[in-house]
Amino acid sequence: MQYLFLHIVNLFVTMNAFQTPFKHATRSFRNAERFYRVSSSLLPGLKPYYFLYSQSSPLPSRINYFTSLFSSGTDQDDLVKNTKNTTADQKFDYTTTRYIAKSDEESFYNEAERDADRIQYPKGTPEGFYIIKQYAVPSQGFQNLVTNTDGSEGFGITQEEVDRLDIHGGNITLPLALILLDEEEYPSLSRARKSCRKGYIVIHRGPLQFNETTEAHEFDIAKCVRGRVGDRVFPGDVIGKQVRMHGGFYPGFQSAKPAFDLPVVYEDDHFAIVNKPAGVVVYSQRKQSHGLMTVRAALPFVLKPPKRGTLAIIRRPASVHRLDKPTSGLLLVAKTKPAMLHLSRQFVERKVKKTYTAIVNGIPSEPAETSLSGKDAEALNVDVDPKDEDNWQLIDHTLDEKSAVTVWKPLEYVKSLKAADGIITLVELKPKTGRYHQLRRHMAWVKDCPIIGDSTYDGGGEAMSLRGRGLFLCSNKVALEHPYYNSPEGRAEWDCLPDAEKWANGTLSLSADKSTVEVNVSIDLPNKFRSFMSKEGDRQEKLCDEDVK
Repeated sequence: MQYLFLHIVNLFVTMNAFQTPFKHATRSFRNAERFYRVSSSLLPGLKPYYFLYSQSSPLPSRINYFTSLFSSGTDQDDLVKNTKNTTADQKFDYTTTRYIAKSDEESFYNEAERDADRIQYPKGTPEGFYIIKQYAVPSQGFQNLVTNTDGSEGFGITQEEVDRLDIHGGNITLPLALILLDEEEYPSLSRARKSCRKGYIVIHRGPLQFNETTEAHEFDIAKCVRGRVGDRVFPGDVIGKQVRMHGGFYPGFQSAKPAFDLPVVYEDDHFAIVNKPAGVVVYSQRKQSHGLMTVRAALPFVLKPPKRGTLAIIRRPASVHRLDKPTSGLLLVAKTKPAMLHLSRQFVERKVKKTYTAIVNGIPSEPAETSLSGKDAEALNVDVDPKDEDNWQLIDHTLDEKSAVTVWKPLEYVKSLKAADGIITLVELKPKTGRYHQLRRHMAWVKDCPIIGDSTYDGGGEAMSLRGRGLFLCSNKVALEHPYYNSPEGRAEWDCLPDAEKWANGTLSLSADKSTVEVNVSIDLPNKFRSFMSKEGDRQEKLCDEDVK
């Protein structure tokens, strides 16, 4: 009885976690936790169930950990509290990402290599599809149409179907032809019809053309049509099975690439860093209709799968954290399960140091009592050079009843006709904590200088005239430890890499004591930052010139 109950608990937790892996994982995991507690009261002798066969912590604490980790409003203090008793080598099992079992790895790599060599396959229809199998309809037609003579339900072709469809050897429906030509691939009518409906079948009307240059028979796109369930095929036709190929990227995704650019700033076999554009969400949540316009949908089309032998690769690369929809900048993406674990732990332990740049409305005050030297700022565990001679400012203001700390400094002031105090300010922001909308709320509520374009916190009024070009907030720099090259096997592999790959054009480096492989990435600000500041300054100068005249 207890074993059956344990399996029900496991199924409940796993299914809920997969349905809504990020924001709504909170609700799913909490429901599972309540279910566990009720079950414990009903079965007093039931031992604590270990989450996904983890032998280190019972179900409730594991649920709390993942609930916090993938909640959209992640608070790092809660994560530290929930993991303070864990050891450095403890292995967590993430239900929010699908990794590939060993038995399926060969199939995955074969598909990836096939996609990389797609030029060797005939082009299908529409653009982006390639034909991987082809079947020629016999020139004399099919001799025997009935393949199901014992009445087995769901398989083969029965005499009843032949009579009902009024077919014969030289005029046969496409699904029936697929069964006759490849009964192993298409054992039933439902399987054949499903392939047709999904667009995986193409019909070449008439024999293939012979190319004297390549000395091979080739598909003529002009004679090809996408096969439908009701289409008929005739002697001499050629049927092709086609799949969408993405040219060396992740295989198995039949959707088209989302219609936005997602530049890859850094990539290896274990993780990647991409530059998320403003106006695109990281992942679509329930009751939101973003469709394919998400970073999650675009990742398989811009990242390359890990090489053979990489441990615990993930079927679909997954972002480790998130950026708000209007925010642009650097986003960390895991390509393996160990990398997901290691990067997530770095966020928990605040080892990932992020830098943002923003344009704010007005002149932020710089009180002497909150001033910091470079050495003081570095002591707060943010990415500041202790030798930096600039004065930094500290914002230590509670958000949602939890500590929230931001270190910042002004970079440039520009006159503006529309701004508060007639000035807009370019600022650099370095969050120590990761509260919900921390930077936006700190600048708006504490400094009374909301980020330009922030329709949530700018207060409306005259600030609305500055909303036209979106939010001016960009995550333009990140520093972290490499999620794989700091393990014993990873460091040995890294030491043997050629210099070009080892240092990755300055992206990878060793710590001062040579013990840690570090990743330091920075990007230029979006063009709209400089153009907006230039336009505001030019407008002010033009007005001054007119006043002089």
